[in-house]
Amino acid sequence: MKIWRNKQRLLGVALALALLGSLVAGVAGSVANSSVELLVNGNFEGGFTNRPGCGMVGNGWGCFTNGGTVDYGFYDDQWAPVLADGSHSQLIELNTRQYAASEADRFAGIYQTVKLVAGAPYTLKLSGLMREANPDPNEDAYRYRVQWGYTTDGSTDWTAVTNWAELPWDKIDDRLAPTGLQSFSTTFAAPSPQITLFVRVWKKWGTPYKELDVNLDGISLTGKVPAVVVPDTGGVIVIPPATGSGTVVVPPSGLACSTTNLVTNGNFESGFTNGVGNGWTSFTNGGAAAYGFYDEQWTPVIKDGANGQLIEINTWGLAAADPDRYAGIYQVVGGLQKNAAYQVSLWGQIREDAAHPNDDPFRYRVQWGYAAADGDPTADDITNWTELSWDQINVRTTPGPMLSYSATFTAPSDKIVLAFRAWKKWGTVQRELDVNLDAIQVSPCAGGAPGACIYVVERGDTLSSIAKKYGTSVAVLVQMNGIKNPNLIFVGQKLKVPCATGQAPVVVIPPTQPPVVLVPTPQPSVILVPTTQPSVIVVPTAQPPVVVVPTPASQCIVYVVKAGDSLHKIAAAYHTSVAAITSQNSLANPDVILVGQKLCIPTAE
Repeated sequence: MKIWRNKQRLLGVALALALLGSLVAGVAGSVANSSVELLVNGNFEGGFTNRPGCGMVGNGWGCFTNGGTVDYGFYDDQWAPVLADGSHSQLIELNTRQYAASEADRFAGIYQTVKLVAGAPYTLKLSGLMREANPDPNEDAYRYRVQWGYTTDGSTDWTAVTNWAELPWDKIDDRLAPTGLQSFSTTFAAPSPQITLFVRVWKKWGTPYKELDVNLDGISLTGKVPAVVVPDTGGVIVIPPATGSGTVVVPPSGLACSTTNLVTNGNFESGFTNGVGNGWTSFTNGGAAAYGFYDEQWTPVIKDGANGQLIEINTWGLAAADPDRYAGIYQVVGGLQKNAAYQVSLWGQIREDAAHPNDDPFRYRVQWGYAAADGDPTADDITNWTELSWDQINVRTTPGPMLSYSATFTAPSDKIVLAFRAWKKWGTVQRELDVNLDAIQVSPCAGGAPGACIYVVERGDTLSSIAKKYGTSVAVLVQMNGIKNPNLIFVGQKLKVPCATGQAPVVVIPPTQPPVVLVPTPQPSVILVPTTQPSVIVVPTAQPPVVVVPTPASQCIVYVVKAGDSLHKIAAAYHTSVAAITSQNSLANPDVILVGQKLCIPTAE
């Protein structure tokens, strides 16, 4: 086995030298001539970002509309019947359901800039479908179209495109009864070293009371990679190191969030006024719907204490209703520090009058958002509405478990307006949506920017695969790490990446030596070990491994770091502080500790 590993190592070194030699000589022909995927997040599995003026747009993509008397929507669609690849697709909506008149030629779409080899052939593929609310077979069969095009200079101005081409998608399904996605493929010669690819939805006529939904998925652009400047997501060269590596997640600046709550009456135990928790203000957007705010006291839908906030949107007794109805609560939260990190968290659930299995499974959503509090702060100031990951819709009288949500954010000022809202997407009648909220909290976090972690590159990694793993884009990783060539990464290279939403970074580095052997003892007692004697690690029956060493002026508990530990966790276990442990052990960086490292935990004299 050892001989085989040495052969592997030698082979890796040889490969590395060969690759480096070819790069220095400027003959990276195999890279330049390979056919690779050039688009970022073309299957939309790499996450979405809320973009002002549009909505939820796939990471790596830009968006555009041409306004007018139309409501536009961009969504992360996760409904299985409208997916071609994975669990997500880009939904683009144009609707005039609440307008008596509209304009002709309304457009909405997405775009992405890529680098190519001028004159080389490239293949574009994508899948999608068009859906309409109650399609009328007597209308123009070509009233809606999907088009693609590109600018030859990399410009992101969609109005500069002169080569729009229609996709041969003529089928218009009922919005709630899709019959399958259509595909499209074409090959073209790159007109220049850089283009911007556009895909757009076109509503031809100024018809009122319409809703067009277009799903796009599996967008792919493959072909040759430029020999010098390689596109963001293709042809990545991974050079094996002389020694092995492993995945390590280390925070450049640790993020530990306290239990302090800056929200007033976040658990709703401090009373209500007109059905709204004290300290909060309600809001709705009116229209053809009825709204209700209540002091909820039913135990199955309460997380903390005996009260929670219930928000209701219903269309009982209405012959017609409006889509996109909102109702929510907000408050001004003070005591923050501008540019500091905070965590927002809450519990809740979504309920409905009865089960409607044939309706859109994402017909109801809960969102949160925040903005710097100005002189007259309201929920109208918020533009960064973000969906909570609550997909379960329970029957009103048989609630399910309360769901949790948390996320970190950077305070835009020392005072913000924080809001939560229920969203009824469609204009369905005879419906009742009930949203319960409880245990809302905003807590300060220590350690710098939220969610900054480091990923150590492994064999087979690419920036694209790493970006997908952490729900971000290649562009973000390039910016975070100051990468000059996004297509040259090394096994063992440390890359800054976003941590999982709402979670503090892991603060453990695996040791370079074999792990210390843990020696169990027959009793869970603490053992005093003379300082001249080699340290013995004792594993108590139901407590962390400790060794107690007397010191001249005080006593400290020597704790041996285990995988998964952090200073924050250790400090909490021994009822002390991170600062005290850092000082006692003269730690240069309190966010980096080693498995097997012994820490002196200060205790009372």
